[in-house]
Amino acid sequence: MKNKAVKYSGVLFSLTKEHNIVELSANQLPTIKYLYKNVPNFRLLFESKRIALDTKKQILKNVLASFNELLIEFLGIIIEHNSSKYLMQIIDKYLILAKKELYANEIEITSAENLDEELIQSLAKQLDCSLKINVDSSIIGGIKLRKGNTIFDNSISFQLNQLKKTLYNM
Repeated sequence: MKNKAVKYSGVLFSLTKEHNIVELSANQLPTIKYLYKNVPNFRLLFESKRIALDTKKQILKNVLASFNELLIEFLGIIIEHNSSKYLMQIIDKYLILAKKELYANEIEITSAENLDEELIQSLAKQLDCSLKINVDSSIIGGIKLRKGNTIFDNSISFQLNQLKKTLYNM
């Protein structure tokens, strides 16, 4: 039944992407997850067969009034299709998809010293991405770049470690 969670999370991701609310949804879904896991009355709302469907949806709208309407409607569909047992998996899978989408165009730069703000702006414009700048004096000099799971390390500390390994292996 994991297939159901994958389908629901995929549909939710497509809808939020279409409406440009991926980040908003990624920020709101952990709260829903927390409520479902830690507030028995909230979970009961999803699982109870004594409460009418329309009443459940209205309670959801009232309780989650500050949340995006699309998410509230999606939760109503989850209730309607008796799929609340998959809610945690759906949220987890959605958050994975959202994280990939949101950080796909981000490059993390680590240097030993602060970089010039004009240089940062110029790089961001040329690379057409957002840059996250870290300062780590332990790299001594040079630069370390990271995009997703790919790391390009041209720091002096890395080069010294490589030289050290080479000398030990001789």
